[in-house]
Amino acid sequence: MLHLINVRLPIMHDHALFEVKISDGMYTSIVLQNGYLEDDDFIPLHAEILGRETFLDVQGRVLLPGFVDMHMHLDKAHSLPQVPNISGTLREAVENYSASILSFPEEELRQRMLKTALQALANGTTTIRTHIDFNCSLDEDVLFRGIQAAVEVRDELSPYMDIQVVPLFSSINPNDDLVMKKIKRAIDMEIDAIGGCPHLAPNPKLEIDTLFSLAKSYNKPLDLHVDESDDPNVDTIIYIAEKTLDYRMQRKVVVGHLCSLAGMDEGKVQKILTLIKKAEMGVVTLPAANLYLQGRQDKGIVRRGVTRIREIQDAAIPIATASDNVHDPFHPFGKADLLQIGLLTGYVAHMGSPSEQRQLLRMITSIPARLIGKMKYGVEEGNAANFVLLNVQSVEEIWTEIPETRFVFAKHRWVSVKETHQRLADNNLTALWQENQILIG
Repeated sequence: MLHLINVRLPIMHDHALFEVKISDGMYTSIVLQNGYLEDDDFIPLHAEILGRETFLDVQGRVLLPGFVDMHMHLDKAHSLPQVPNISGTLREAVENYSASILSFPEEELRQRMLKTALQALANGTTTIRTHIDFNCSLDEDVLFRGIQAAVEVRDELSPYMDIQVVPLFSSINPNDDLVMKKIKRAIDMEIDAIGGCPHLAPNPKLEIDTLFSLAKSYNKPLDLHVDESDDPNVDTIIYIAEKTLDYRMQRKVVVGHLCSLAGMDEGKVQKILTLIKKAEMGVVTLPAANLYLQGRQDKGIVRRGVTRIREIQDAAIPIATASDNVHDPFHPFGKADLLQIGLLTGYVAHMGSPSEQRQLLRMITSIPARLIGKMKYGVEEGNAANFVLLNVQSVEEIWTEIPETRFVFAKHRWVSVKETHQRLADNNLTALWQENQILIG
């Protein structure tokens, strides 16, 4: 059992405090408090008492559902030292990483995946969907290293977090029996969705047709990289949306990136958004990698390549934001922290009003949870208790401070505690700092 008082749930209510009870890993009671509670039976929250005390005073801290990072590349993460990208372009990143795949043993892939997943967990992410490269032209001994490592990491970390595995199928030839056998073997490894990057294929429509056929045959959702390009004429999203309707796969297709949408004229954009809405597709924006990679050939006013986040929201299309790449040739920065990504999304999409700041929280919690099919998610009675406590008292403070101190609970237990302390050079300054950091109602 876990009993918390003085909890802030800012997505649910702006300023109120709540009493939260958890039993057998489930929320059993979430009750609005009548002001700030002071009770000697409750121990103030700090790292040393977690797992030993069940009656905790969280002192007005914000509690959010565990973050959902629905678009990562765990197989590529932390590979930058071995795979440089001098030009910083998407093309060089693809070429250099493809050339390096042969040299990566499975154990190295596994270690990098574990490092990144645990880094994400410490930052409050309790669910990851990872895309894993799967170039069907490679020999099987190389081809299956990434997906095998991902499955092992998924299973190893399953007591602590959820990881979904999505092969990023490329070089697909539906008329090649050997290629299709490789794909079938991958799908049989209990993958969670069919992935692909059809706008890079020699024949995008053929690849899209094949991906939809696979998804339908194996009853899997689709999660595709789409139109990651500065060229407004790259518009495979239109055909993908049409196929979603043809195959009756509404609510089963997610499209990521949509960079070229940013460069299209308004009339074409509105037609595409109407089609996406009709097909009931989900969208995920990847602002960190796209800000870094796109617009590299522009002079003067440089396009930034991030999709039309606000227009997508205005069209009532669900859109999440996610990490994409971490310290690899596609994106040299990042630390698997969705608060960092959420802040970046706020900057690039001009989302700063109180309601927009709360929407940013939904873009890393409830929206991606729904898009990847997580059930019984969120801070509600009867749902599994899965949350991160942040060392702040409001939504505004989340985005202003990006707090380092985080307490993460999932799978019936505390799974990560990151508690930081600041000491200034002068004792008086340190005392003043500590006095002003006390969390009270």
